[in-house]
Amino acid sequence: MQRRTRFRPEQVFLFHSIFMSAAFSLAWTINQIYRVQTVGMDPLQLVLTGTMLEVAVLLFEIPTGVLADVYSRRLSTILGVALIGASFIIEGSFPVFAIVLLSQIIWGIGWTFVSGAHDAWIADEIGVEEAAPLYLRATSVGLIGNLAAIPLSVAIAQFSLNLPFLVAGAMCLLLALWLIFVMTERGFRPAAQEERQTWDSMKETLRQGLGLVRAKPALMAFMGAAIFVGLYSEGFDRLTEAHFLTNFKFPSVPAIEMVTWFGLIRAGRILLSVGATELARR
Repeated sequence: MQRRTRFRPEQVFLFHSIFMSAAFSLAWTINQIYRVQTVGMDPLQLVLTGTMLEVAVLLFEIPTGVLADVYSRRLSTILGVALIGASFIIEGSFPVFAIVLLSQIIWGIGWTFVSGAHDAWIADEIGVEEAAPLYLRATSVGLIGNLAAIPLSVAIAQFSLNLPFLVAGAMCLLLALWLIFVMTERGFRPAAQEERQTWDSMKETLRQGLGLVRAKPALMAFMGAAIFVGLYSEGFDRLTEAHFLTNFKFPSVPAIEMVTWFGLIRAGRILLSVGATELARR
């Protein structure tokens, strides 16, 4: 029996994009400040949180991809949104390093459920050609949600640094509940056995890729550069806020709290990224 809803798949897809972007921005605007000042994490612990998240994504990307391909892209998306919401609430409720690590594992697993499944779902529902421009529009509305959530995060963080996590988690859980009732799945067809992503196919792809890299010195150089960029970016991503909090004195401007400066920095980074992307596209 097909689910009936007054929302078209395109509307559900766009609403999901803007709502999730807003929830992420709500938590991420102050997450490192919360971890340094409330949880009391040191630089090593900050980097470990990112490492645990990435390990969780690496280990669960294939199993959750199989679930989406074999059982349901809709189910995978809803589970992922709910897990991400739960991770935000757990981290905001318990300012303990071990709990923060646990929340990052849950977040990583949740992300692998959503990753790919959401985009594949809309392509199934409306067709690949119709979905292509919708992906670009979803990126645009996601940016709107991202920017709009920054001042909200700064405002509620004035009361307590954990509140943006709790609000972001509640938003994700409400979104998951809404998706249960409005997300259809009329175009889904389980992937054929030979098309499914499995550990064996991943290992074979890795083997072929390494063989190609060994045969091409230029590719070896690119691979080495990518490894060092990854190592650098992890430290930059996890330690920037801690560096500012420890080694930088923000200008003393009336009515501008420290958390507001971080909100302005985040907004500036997003706008600069948009400008750089548009320049590169042209």
